[in-house]
Amino acid sequence: MRHPFEKIIRIELLTILLALIIGLISIIQGYLLLATCSIYLIAISFTCTALLDWKTNQTAQGAKHAARALLLFLLATYLLIGL
Repeated sequence: MRHPFEKIIRIELLTILLALIIGLISIIQGYLLLATCSIYLIAISFTCTALLDWKTNQTAQGAKHAARALLLFLLATYLLIGL
């Protein structure tokens, strides 16, 4: 029997793994666009964590993760547009 939130958990783990790989490539190669994509992936991971927290009735933790995701999204968008 599968966990009811398995899809969200897999998306979260996949985005963390992709953020790690893309972040390492951006550090080695020095690409700002890849670093921005890595920040977007981390924001998606925080969003998945917030969804999991809200679904398990941990609204305070979910709100914190949602706020972090929003701030990272705004930061990445600023870096993408501003630079």
